[in-house]
Amino acid sequence: MRIIGQIDHPRIKITLFNQNDKLSVKFEKSQAEIILKFREEQSTVLNNLKADSPEKTFQFIEGKLDEILNFKNRFEPPITEDEDILEII
Repeated sequence: MRIIGQIDHPRIKITLFNQNDKLSVKFEKSQAEIILKFREEQSTVLNNLKADSPEKTFQFIEGKLDEILNFKNRFEPPITEDEDILEII
């Protein structure tokens, strides 16, 4: 799998991958991710992904990432600031 690019978005990370002439798009927000795999011609998919504003185009995906994070947090509460600080003895 090889990274072929990224799409700028203010709240989520969008990375484009090429593997065996297929396009994969990974959407990440905090500790959640969604990967979509496309079989169509890569240039067509890339043009369609970049055709509209990123905020509008990926609004649905961002909503799903938020739902995944809410689900995850039901089982694992978010880390507090104190847990990030290492105790040095």
